[in-house]
Amino acid sequence: MWLFAALAVAWTWPLVLHLRDSLPGGPGDNYSFVWNLWWMRHVLATPGLEYFHTTYLFYPFGTTIADHPHTALPALVAATILRPASAVTAQNLLLLAYVFGNMASMYALVWTLLSTADAAPAECAESALRGGCRELCGVRRGRRRAAVLAAVLFGLSPYLAVHLLGHFDLMAAWTLPLYALALRQALHRGSGAAAIAAGLALGATAYIAYYYVVYLGFFTIVYALAWVDWLAISPSPRPLTPLTRRLRWLCAAGAIGFAAGAAAIVATGGRSFSAGFGELSVRRPQNALTAMWIFAIGWMALTWRPQLTSERTRPSAWPRAWAAVWRVGVVFAAVSAPLLWQAARLVVRGEYVTPWYGWRSIPHGVDLLAPLFGHPLHPLFHAAPARAYSAIGQDFVEVIGWLGIVPVLLLIATRRAGAAADDLRRWRIVASAFALWSLGPFLTVGGFDTGLKLPAILLRFVPFVANARMPGRAIVGVFMAFAVLLAIQISAATGRLRSPAIQWLLVALVAFEYWDAPIRLTPLDRPAVYQALAAAEPGAVCEVPLGIGDGLSVGVGSQDRRVLFYATQHEHPLVGGYIGRMPADAADRYQRTPIAGTLLALSGGAALPASPDVNVTASPCRYLVVNRATASRALVSYLQLLAASRIAGDATHDLYRIR
Repeated sequence: MWLFAALAVAWTWPLVLHLRDSLPGGPGDNYSFVWNLWWMRHVLATPGLEYFHTTYLFYPFGTTIADHPHTALPALVAATILRPASAVTAQNLLLLAYVFGNMASMYALVWTLLSTADAAPAECAESALRGGCRELCGVRRGRRRAAVLAAVLFGLSPYLAVHLLGHFDLMAAWTLPLYALALRQALHRGSGAAAIAAGLALGATAYIAYYYVVYLGFFTIVYALAWVDWLAISPSPRPLTPLTRRLRWLCAAGAIGFAAGAAAIVATGGRSFSAGFGELSVRRPQNALTAMWIFAIGWMALTWRPQLTSERTRPSAWPRAWAAVWRVGVVFAAVSAPLLWQAARLVVRGEYVTPWYGWRSIPHGVDLLAPLFGHPLHPLFHAAPARAYSAIGQDFVEVIGWLGIVPVLLLIATRRAGAAADDLRRWRIVASAFALWSLGPFLTVGGFDTGLKLPAILLRFVPFVANARMPGRAIVGVFMAFAVLLAIQISAATGRLRSPAIQWLLVALVAFEYWDAPIRLTPLDRPAVYQALAAAEPGAVCEVPLGIGDGLSVGVGSQDRRVLFYATQHEHPLVGGYIGRMPADAADRYQRTPIAGTLLALSGGAALPASPDVNVTASPCRYLVVNRATASRALVSYLQLLAASRIAGDATHDLYRIR
């Protein structure tokens, strides 16, 4: 555990030196998570408030935060156990705890998996009974090294490194291995207590990261089916009849024809055609490529057919799997009932915000070449990977795919599974399922959409799952499975790879490949004007320039999310604001609101109207905080019309009261 603590500090260096005055990443979403911690403290200290709805953002209408990355459980910890620390310090301490917990939970999963009877060589156990403890101690030490390797691979993974830049909810990945451990024990031993523990872990995840609830639900289905092992699929040649021969020729000709058409579009830029119903534009090759894939898949289906073989599962397999799953579901429903109730209310009122995408505007997944790009945050080698992602027009934060050279080579070199062959097979299935999800709605290679539609393209039609809108984040499941697979194979390795010195060297090499320190930090400023605002009478604040925004749109007006941090300093309600899922009608409602509507329009670049609204008595804003460096001339001219009273100022901001 001391090793994990030291790695947590070193991997996030120099965060430990700036717990009070900085946040990891660039200015953006990181402010939102500090606001979450402050809001929980404010709710607990103020009778009558509820955490999942607030009027301290989007005042006076308010907004739900039930479908926002609310991090309620970490916020509760920050409001109780970490109460003596500031919200910023508490958030940074939580991040350090997440990094430690991610490694510790993966260590626990692998250690338990390798410690079961089917993972320990029987001859070592017999040797121990005869007094030969050296062999058994060696086995235990080998498990420890394999577990440490898995912990480093998962806990310091590039996936977590890129999300340390601001997606603090996704840093709390420790519930994933803990849930996998509990579910495995529930299935392996038929343990009701383990199923309850899995339900508790899943319920806790609901109060940390919505994405991980979706992923754990998917993991439950995939792992349970793999554990039951009731069906085997293998390809077999399809008998050729005259009809299948003709259909195969038709599919082959169609695939070649559409491939040629796609190549022609790429070469010439396409063209437009006049049709009876209007102009038909053929400028992109994706439709032709999709047709090519359909014909190619048809040819393969006519050449081979899947042969399904029902395996003779253990008589207790299905009942045990069902018993574990329903117990997990019941406990999860009980633990997450307050959050589920909030979600149900939103659905009934038609306020549940979910993303809508067209076939082409849907977010991309991990590029097929991304595993070759390298670590985009490595302190020595980050330049080339960053340029590679930029060249294909991708944000590496959402489509990171680097698994590392050493881990991949080890996985290839250590093919022996030992007595844990069943676990190896199950985790290979898990890795494949999450890898397919992470590729996204269509296969991209080097930034090019190949036209091959993948199963993830249908997830936008699945209620609630659609809100896990970034498919590339499913790579976290690949890293978890990858760590388990490598640990299983290393524990069964022979020859030089069995050497303790070699295995510790491999741990060090993986840590080096996954290194990201020194990390980027955002220094926090505390303008004096907010201290004056904190001492002022109650009333809502309009930050000028004013803005509203969320994670689904470009927002309206200013998108300076520092105002969320400033709100934790002055503790007044904010007119406007930023949240993960903005109310669908927020922009329209503000446009009809006196003063705030004009401020929002001017902040978005509109010209000052000939007869601007100056009805300050109907305005939700009592105070204006004006950023002199970013306020446009139109905003300054409008503020002069309001005849506001300046009550404080500093080097960058002015504070006004307008009513």
